[in-house]
Amino acid sequence: MSDSIFTKIINRELPAHFLYEDDDCVVILDKFPTIRGQAVVIPKKEVDYAFDLDDDIYVHLFTVAKKMAKALDTAMNAKRTCLVVEGFEIPHVHIKIFPMLRTDRSLGEYLTGGEEADDEDLAVIATQVQAALDN
Repeated sequence: MSDSIFTKIINRELPAHFLYEDDDCVVILDKFPTIRGQAVVIPKKEVDYAFDLDDDIYVHLFTVAKKMAKALDTAMNAKRTCLVVEGFEIPHVHIKIFPMLRTDRSLGEYLTGGEEADDEDLAVIATQVQAALDN
């Protein structure tokens, strides 16, 4: 089995805008967001199905997602932040974080792939989120 795109990003074989990293996971900005500031929490261990994760890693991913959601709330001026656990398109569990600027639309409208984001804009967002994390 070849490495997933996320494993290649984690191993720095592919570029990404990292917001957070520890021994067990990384958080990157989504390169193809449907919402500006959309981020992805990814375990470093490549696991296809969320419920096959070790319990400690499972809890850790959600703890990191909560921390990142709060930072995205601040950085993106979000009204509410939503989470979606995925693993269909890419066989590597990941939690997508959607900083919702509007609450009058369904999250379902945002679950399909978005347009490729501009790297300069992603760099600006990464700086804003990291500043929010430090506060």
